[in-house]
Amino acid sequence: MLVVTCPSCQARLKVSPQFVGRAGKCPRCGEIVTIPQAEPPQPVTSEQANQASSGSDEDLPGIEHADRLVRTFHYLVCDRLGLVATWEANGQGWMIRSGTTMVRAIKNADKLPAQGDFKLVELQIVPRTDGSHRLEGLHVYQLAPRYALTRIERGEDAILGAIRGPGSLSRDQKAAVFRYIREKFMREIWEDNQALVDYLTNQDYHSPGISPPTHPTFPA
Repeated sequence: MLVVTCPSCQARLKVSPQFVGRAGKCPRCGEIVTIPQAEPPQPVTSEQANQASSGSDEDLPGIEHADRLVRTFHYLVCDRLGLVATWEANGQGWMIRSGTTMVRAIKNADKLPAQGDFKLVELQIVPRTDGSHRLEGLHVYQLAPRYALTRIERGEDAILGAIRGPGSLSRDQKAAVFRYIREKFMREIWEDNQALVDYLTNQDYHSPGISPPTHPTFPA
């Protein structure tokens, strides 16, 4: 497999060699990505090997991920019961749950839990050619059990480094995510996405989400 970086959202995409020389849409942001010829692997120096072996587990992601949050997307963090944090590109940064309200995380760092079972939910809002937007996809990621949310103090994008692999949502978590979507977005943005509605209302608690219907799309 080849690894290429999306020039728009910086997602690292694993692509089959059969796509070399072709172009397709990034599954995260929809940007057109051209797959170049693979370069021959470079030998690993002893210094690089030592650096790789000395890193702590807290700083090593479990899967490939973007370095930055996609600015048109919305991100949610769920604990076992429901939403614990939200993010959108509105200048407020991460918002965290405090009782029955949401407050700015940057001003309430003492409320960030140091450990727990957290899922990062990515709501893929994609702009259309007519100027409207559509909720195309939803992906769930499992976060590290320790210090995942406290990474928010390092910056808005730092939580991506806590991703450990694909995740799934329970019934209560799906209900909380669907409630957020209905309250946050106009129906025109999401109601015609039947795959999304089915995912959030069915009893499949193992799937990591749905993929946006782009043609063609390179596998993430």
